[in-house]
Formats: sequence, structure tokens, C-alpha cells
Amino acid sequence: MKLVKQSFEKDSSGFITIVPQDKEDLWQIYNLIQKNDEVKLSTHRNVKKGSGNKVERKVMTLRLSVEDIEYTPSDEVMRIRGKSMEPNEYVPLSSYHTAEVQLNKSFTLYKPEWDEISYGIVVKSCSIDEKAEVGAVVLEEGVAHLCLVADNMTVLRNKIEKSIPRKRRGEDGGGNHDKALDKFFDMVVKTILRNFDLDRLKAVIFASPGFTAQLLFDKLMATAVREENKTVIQNKSKFIIAHSSTGYLQGLEEVLRDGKVQSKLSDTKFAREAMVFEEFQRVLNEDDGRAWYGPEECAKAVEMGAVRYLLLTDTLFRSDDINTRKHYIKMSEDVRATGGEPLIFSSLHESGKQLDMLTGEAVLLNYPVDLE
Repeated sequence: MKLVKQSFEKDSSGFITIVPQDKEDLWQIYNLIQKNDEVKLSTHRNVKKGSGNKVERKVMTLRLSVEDIEYTPSDEVMRIRGKSMEPNEYVPLSSYHTAEVQLNKSFTLYKPEWDEISYGIVVKSCSIDEKAEVGAVVLEEGVAHLCLVADNMTVLRNKIEKSIPRKRRGEDGGGNHDKALDKFFDMVVKTILRNFDLDRLKAVIFASPGFTAQLLFDKLMATAVREENKTVIQNKSKFIIAHSSTGYLQGLEEVLRDGKVQSKLSDTKFAREAMVFEEFQRVLNEDDGRAWYGPEECAKAVEMGAVRYLLLTDTLFRSDDINTRKHYIKMSEDVRATGGEPLIFSSLHESGKQLDMLTGEAVLLNYPVDLE
């Protein structure tokens, strides 16, 4: 998503102008827009031409007060129905109109109040560092490209180059070649640790011709053990070693199209949520007082400051009742304040669907509590 313009007042009202660039952006916008928000966008409407029955299709810009939003994830458009809020030559004030939010076309969203969740959606969707869920290093001896991969783009973060002399026949232990290659790997490892947030990224791909990617991975792990880098060690399972025909960016494109790699990446987006929900189900079955679901139980647990994970579905944040929305925003903020972690589950993913069947809210506690 591209942020074109933003303006906010002291009372938290304001507007943003954005351009959705992929289907994920449309999904985030669907979560962002609420009833009684206003949108300003280019649209078209059939208007009568002259006094006869002829109809002409006119392109115009309308500002609508949102009453209904229609979006199907398989579509590449979102339909918004509402009343016109500004006079127009062809559309009377307060007339109903349905307009489409389309990919790669800008529109402006006005809100009476931009809360933490709303603005967080914008920041996450517009920042490649926030949006990217996959890191990648595509390399060959002497050159490496560090990239962040989002749904609709790959961004080159760093390029590392070092001259590697050829191996000479008879050199003991590889000589200058092996020393230079080891220094090259050191440079790449340091750049990875400086640029990749391994706790946030869902997967990291190392790709190369031959065994260079595996050698880099081995070097990274050896460095992590030597320096006692717990972040790298704890995230070891996120790394995927793949083969590419080149160490340049076209090699990464090739790897991302590979069916085996796609299969490994298929659940990266929801891996953390799925893991936490699986733990919730296990603890719930153990019935030891650390897993609860339901509005009253969750509210009590949050008030006690006992929450390790707060599990909420995104449907709760799309409520037309602004007080309901504020309630869950405050719950999330309270959990963070006591050291817990709120997780918002997509109702399109299996774990989110299962959570929806359990009222849409649940908690995993730090210690057993009787909330009945």
C-alpha cells in the first residue's frame, strides 16, 4: 500500500490518501473502513442526457458517508455504498451511490477518530519493513543480495561484494580462496544480523548455486553459537535453504516460483497465530485453568494482568458499534502494558475460523486462575 498524504487534528480526526497495490491491501482496507467513515474517490454514474431517455456514463469524484462495505477476497475491487456528502453537478446531496475501491487507484479516507489499531494497519501496510514477512539472501561466491519479500514486491536492502581469488591447485586448505570466502561470509552474516528482524520475519530463504547457501547457513549458526545469539538459535527453524542458478536477483525470482519453496512458505503468514492457537487448544484440553475463552472470562483475565496471549479475531475490530471496537482496542493496550501479547487472527485462516467458533476471543494465562 502506498501512503500519498495524511493529515490529523488534535482530536484524532483526520484523513489519509492511499493507493492499494494488492489484494492484501484491499483486505486491510476492509478492516480499516467503518460505518460512518467517509471516502472520497473517483467513480462513475449513469446520468440522463437532455430531456430524453438517453443515459450517459460520467466520471466524477464523490465524497461518501459509508453505510455498507462489500468485499470478497477473490475479487480485486471493494464496493462501498453510502450517501454523497458534497454537492455535485450530477449527484444531489445525500443521494445513495455505490463506488469501487480499485487496485492502483488512490482514494481518501476520513475518520472522526484514528485509534491505535486503525493507524497501525496503515503503518504496517505501507512499510516494507513492517509488511515483509520473508527475508531472503540470494548469493554466490563473492556477491550476496539481501532482500525483503512482501506479497507484491521484493525490495533489495543490501548488496555485499568481495573479491574471491580462485583456488589454486595444491594450495594447503584452500589458501587465499578459503580465507577470502570466510571473510565474505562474515560480512554477509553481520549484514543479516543488522538488517533482518528474525523475531518478526516468518521465514528466511538462503538461495545459491551449489552449496554456497548451505555454507552461509552453517556460518550463521556457528557465529550464533559462539556469540550466544539466542535470537538466531531460537529462530533456526525459519531458515529455508534453496538452489538457484545465479546469485543475482533473478535467482530469487526463480526460487520463489519453485513449488517446494512455495509449499514451505504457504503457512508462514499465519505460522505464529497457528502455533499460539495450537498451544491454547492443548492447554484448554489439559483444563488446568490457564486457557479460557468468552467475553467475561477474557475481561476478568485482562483486568487481573494475568494474560500471556490475548487471542482476538479481526471480526471484533470490524464491529459497527464504535464502543465495541474501543473495548477490544483497550483490552489489547492493557495486555501489552502488563507484558502480554495481543494477537489478531484473520477470519479467513483456519485458526481464525476456529477462534470465531469460540466467541472470537480467548486468553492463555501466565498461571492458573479460576475465572468462573
